[in-house]
Amino acid sequence: MKRNLLILSISIILALLAVRLQTAESKTGPARNDVAETASAPEFRKAAAFATSAEVRSFYRQHTVHGKFSLRSSVVTIPDPVTHAYSVSHDPDSAMARASAIPMPTPDMSFDGLSNFDNIAEYNAVIVPPDITGDVGPDNFVQAVNALVRVYDKQGNAVTQPFRMSQLFAPLATPCSTRDDGDPVVLYDPLAGRWILSQYCNNFPPFRQMMAVSKTADPAGAYFVYEFVMPNVKINDFPKFGVWPDAYYMSDEEFLGSDYAGAGLFAFDRTKMLVGDPSAGYVYIDRPSNSTERRSNFVPADLDGIHPPPSGAPNVFVSYSATEYGDAQDAIRLFDFHADFANPLNSTVVERPESPLSVAAFDPTSPSGRADIAQPAPGERLDSNSDRINYRVAYRNLGGSESLVFNQTVRLTQDPDPYRAGVRLYEFRRKHGAPFVATEQSTIGDNTSSRWIGSAAEDHQGNLAVSYNFVNDEKVPSFLYTGRTATEPAGTFRSEATLINGTGVQKAFGWRWGDYAVLTVDPVDDCTFWAAGEYYTLASQNVSDFTWLTRIGSFKFAECTAAPRSFISGVVTDASTGLPIADALVASTVFSRSTSSAGSYGGLMLLPGSYALTASARGYRPQTINATLDDGQRLTQDFALQPVAVIENSGVLLTAESCLPNRSPEPGEAVTYDITLRNTGMTATHELTATLIAGGGVTVPSAVQNYGSLAPHGASATRAFSFTVDPALPCGSALTLTLQLKDDDSDLGTITISLQTGEPRIAFHEGFDRVPQGFLPPRWTRSAADINGLPDYPRNWKASTKRSVSGSRSAFSPDLNQVGINEMVSPVFVVTTPQARLTFNNWYDLETTFLRNRLYDGSVLEIKLGNADWQDIIAAGGQFESGGYDGLIDACCSNPLAGHAGWSGRSGPDQTSEFITTSVRLPAAAAGQTVQLRWRIGTDVGTFREGQYIDDVTVTDGYFCGCSLSRQ
Repeated sequence: MKRNLLILSISIILALLAVRLQTAESKTGPARNDVAETASAPEFRKAAAFATSAEVRSFYRQHTVHGKFSLRSSVVTIPDPVTHAYSVSHDPDSAMARASAIPMPTPDMSFDGLSNFDNIAEYNAVIVPPDITGDVGPDNFVQAVNALVRVYDKQGNAVTQPFRMSQLFAPLATPCSTRDDGDPVVLYDPLAGRWILSQYCNNFPPFRQMMAVSKTADPAGAYFVYEFVMPNVKINDFPKFGVWPDAYYMSDEEFLGSDYAGAGLFAFDRTKMLVGDPSAGYVYIDRPSNSTERRSNFVPADLDGIHPPPSGAPNVFVSYSATEYGDAQDAIRLFDFHADFANPLNSTVVERPESPLSVAAFDPTSPSGRADIAQPAPGERLDSNSDRINYRVAYRNLGGSESLVFNQTVRLTQDPDPYRAGVRLYEFRRKHGAPFVATEQSTIGDNTSSRWIGSAAEDHQGNLAVSYNFVNDEKVPSFLYTGRTATEPAGTFRSEATLINGTGVQKAFGWRWGDYAVLTVDPVDDCTFWAAGEYYTLASQNVSDFTWLTRIGSFKFAECTAAPRSFISGVVTDASTGLPIADALVASTVFSRSTSSAGSYGGLMLLPGSYALTASARGYRPQTINATLDDGQRLTQDFALQPVAVIENSGVLLTAESCLPNRSPEPGEAVTYDITLRNTGMTATHELTATLIAGGGVTVPSAVQNYGSLAPHGASATRAFSFTVDPALPCGSALTLTLQLKDDDSDLGTITISLQTGEPRIAFHEGFDRVPQGFLPPRWTRSAADINGLPDYPRNWKASTKRSVSGSRSAFSPDLNQVGINEMVSPVFVVTTPQARLTFNNWYDLETTFLRNRLYDGSVLEIKLGNADWQDIIAAGGQFESGGYDGLIDACCSNPLAGHAGWSGRSGPDQTSEFITTSVRLPAAAAGQTVQLRWRIGTDVGTFREGQYIDDVTVTDGYFCGCSLSRQ
């Protein structure tokens, strides 16, 4: 595995690896079977916890260590530039970069960032690797390392103290909110002017991703904070994010214990997270690996600049293939991820038609283990991290074309010693709608030194830059950068410049150099590159083996002129009181800003042009102004919003129906609903009226209803509305009630209420309550066999009173410590529509390791359609909507279900099992068939656990409408 977080106590220098535990049981054998490298069906999960943080500027050191360790000065003198020449004399590869005599620009700004001295002061520990990350906004550079964050201004002055990311998440009051497990990410969202901070939590499986989104453009202000439970028991290692207009996209490298399991691809609901909606969730698609050895990765595109991608464009994830892994070619692979938060199961990840794109040959391998790159003595060898696309994949809309810029570390020498690494830099471009093509694919390096773990970006003129670590047999690790302008030939790069010259080395075991570096572009001029990297001084080397330092700096090509920009700023106030309105949104198309407690929305940065700019806030009438902005123009535009009543539906009750009294509206039926409204706005209503509008399935609506005066946040009021459901509306379709609201002559907009026509048709239901304990209901069957295939009645499924959701009983099967399999089979039932859905309450505690990376005992769900053979529910075409399988059942120890996907470990997100709802769409092929369901538990030679409980098994099959006697 290529990830750990190593914490070393200063007093005893004790290595504490991040949790990568193996099984405590004495079991051996392969970790898992190889699986097909295909995307899974999408899954959707809502945030498990939400809160709002305190302002970051109020955070302080939680611990202060007195003694020889102290904070370093933030700003130091910019060093003289150092130029390193590189050649291709030892490598005939035509993709090797050519050196130009033109020097790279020297740093405009260079200052020290966070270091392990800050970790010493906070934790009395040094932490490796630093995992340097950061981004630049209009006024600030925000940096994070393992395991601290700090906000700087652009002159290198610290705006905040170094703080733990857990201080942001403390209001969540969960176990993960107190942890700093690392793998930090910092991103700036240039369209919304927000900051995104994230880290993972490996407390216990299923693991968590912690995310914070700033409430305003101020990175030292308050944040909306979320905890997301991962969709399975894989470790969400090495998470990497990209900003996109519709979502915050993330990839991770997933491990089952120490076994690489592939990549997880995520889309987090950006729209909801920007407004602090607790119901924000993510779409997840699994890309399992066909090998337990770590091979390649996926990285999402991250928007640079303020020119958004074409409307509706999917995010592009980048991966690669290599002949050294047995792949057919050295190639870059591109995947389009379309996230659909309205219908998550419609989300897709599809490899682009032009992918894989063949590129010049490269070798991503490195010597076995982590000891790859040699340092001068007394340094030990460093991990090259050559098996991945390095962070970030920088996306830019250049107007007539789009580009992706990224890099990877590659091998330059075939001999294992000395191993030399170089940086392969790519630029892919396409005209809008056309395929991507490689316009740059050069390897920067030589056979006498190593360059590794780079970060690449492109300014608004198409000038390329890449920063990276550098070392050779005489020169200790330093942080360099190179690049070329858009007018210079591809493959020719300017002489390297130095952000910081190291004077020390990392001396002892650990091998871990920062797993990623930083290169990003200032959104204000879209010319200035900001970089951050790792280094040592001789003094820091002498303090301990791991007292790394970081350097932050900026540079730009002299040829780059500032990008066209316009700026709008101002305040939003209450028109009736003149007081500022906090959390108001000022927006136009994809651009937005949120107001501070002072009502200021800061600087809304736009491309020159004409805009309709709208300020809105809850409890106020929106105000829109039109503005045409020239390049360089700075417009002050204040908004004064009129307070209004905000009317919400707080209750809908069906009180009368002309057909069957089934509490469901049906096509052709005359119905009456009591609708309760309340006022959550800023002012009272006087004569609130509501008119039910015809349409959406509503015909012959009743008269206007008067709700009278509703005080803000006061008592609600209820009125009755009658109408006839449109006879032409299909049974089971949505019925939409639209109420037009008016207060005197003021239009308060509309409220829509969605209802479901028809009564769900129950094809099958069993609650296990009307059966004696120890038995199963009539027509249910059970069978169990031991290792010899003989009946094994003690392990049979049976009704149990120990655990249940409804009633007093559920079906239970023990998890025994002997090889065998037991089954519970439902009666035959008939499915008539392709919309059939199975739900049941699912509790299980089945033998696995603590990390749930080895699923020894497991349970599966199978289906029988007509006279066909039994099939796993997924293989048959079913699709889990919630509560799906945890992973593959282990092949080590004679489990009869080895290699099958199934449930194992503990149900629920915590360490104590709980009933979860498993919902699965039955295969469309079930329509018109007789159907049976079968639950099977397979056990192996190991220990035992409690087992599995199943309750409230229900299959719905479309809807029934008695009014028209139709079924659909």
